[in-house]
Amino acid sequence: MVWFKARKAKKADKDQTKLLDKETDIDALTGLFSEPEFDRVCKAVLETSEAKNLYVLHIDIDNFSFYRSVHGKEAAETALKYVAFSIQDFFDGRLVACRNSSDHFYVLAEGEQNQACETILQWYDVLMRSIAVHAITMHFGLYVVNDRSVPVSEMRSFAKVATRSVKDNYGNLIGIYNDELFMRQQTKMELASTFENSLKEDRFIVVFQPKYDACSEKIAGAEALVRWQQEDGSLTSPSEFIPVLEHTGLIPKLDFYVFEEVCKTMSRFLSMNIEVVPISVNFSRINLYNPGFCNKIRHIAEQYGIPFKSLEIELTESAFFENEKILTDIAKRLRKDGFRVSIDDFGRGYSSLNLIKEESFDVIKIDQSFLQGDHEKTSQVILKSIFSLTRELRLETVAEGVENKNQLEFLKDSGCDLIQGFFFSKPVSKNEFENMLSMQQKAC
Repeated sequence: MVWFKARKAKKADKDQTKLLDKETDIDALTGLFSEPEFDRVCKAVLETSEAKNLYVLHIDIDNFSFYRSVHGKEAAETALKYVAFSIQDFFDGRLVACRNSSDHFYVLAEGEQNQACETILQWYDVLMRSIAVHAITMHFGLYVVNDRSVPVSEMRSFAKVATRSVKDNYGNLIGIYNDELFMRQQTKMELASTFENSLKEDRFIVVFQPKYDACSEKIAGAEALVRWQQEDGSLTSPSEFIPVLEHTGLIPKLDFYVFEEVCKTMSRFLSMNIEVVPISVNFSRINLYNPGFCNKIRHIAEQYGIPFKSLEIELTESAFFENEKILTDIAKRLRKDGFRVSIDDFGRGYSSLNLIKEESFDVIKIDQSFLQGDHEKTSQVILKSIFSLTRELRLETVAEGVENKNQLEFLKDSGCDLIQGFFFSKPVSKNEFENMLSMQQKAC
């Protein structure tokens, strides 16, 4: 079997000289093949190799742009070069490898699926011991080559799809491509392709789930949620389209669309002398890398004349786990401007007392998993401790997913401030929410 190993220096060998006779054949930083050359060389290997089992591996460094912003260009480039060196060194040259963008690598190597996964994890373990890649984590996508006539570019695409399937799963490092993933990818592509038209045609419907004061049981706030209505009238669940829009980089457009719709709704309430309550809007972590994020929020709120204190910006707890410093700074700036800031899904898996210690937030939203499952007594002990702590720190607490009277009574007795869930109300349209607020105001 013929394998090729890219190097910065050209070999004297005539065939290898021909292979590397163009500067574009080699990635200048790492010495690995460029993407076009990788595809060409892999095609030759696939056509001539007698190896029974081959696979294409996609390597994706998590949040590399953030790593670069924190540690600097030199450290980032050192890390990339070390990853490239480690790939070639560990596999002892018996592979074809390339870097096709800042933090993405592809490898063609020999091995069946289980062996490949074991090799990947062994390499990753060795890599993580190096100070050159300190604080870096990765996810991997594996495409097992079954049909060698498939274009190499498609094999790379399949491997990348496999990586995406585990990117948000912190317990699983390796995604393996299969037919199910292919169908899911097709659905994602269809959704992404219709996004812009759906936005223009107002087929994203903003709904409001009220939050109730635990003691008075009156509406004291709401969360803005979004539904995607398809052309046939059916509704696509956020759990289906939000990950798609995040992966395709379209989510910021939707987030600000929802935010502006909320501001329009609140402006209408104010014009009708309906007392507004704070409304929270979720923002994907992708937005937070945009240096103009805070200014854009401020501009839209000012445009519609909405008091900043009536708008609550929800940031997920897992986003802080990945990028605590930059997101804490953003939260502080938003609060300084007068907006309310909340940590959504608090307690889902990456809670940090540092988030509370930084005093960057107004509201803690307790993840609904604390009210569900088989560990009710343990969860209640934890919740009571959280409520005691937040009272001392004067942080407001919201319990999500409250579905029955027993849960409500426990939360009341424990000192939770606001209740959100089907026990009081499902998400409702803006007109229904308007009526609910009007009726409550008249009853007072």
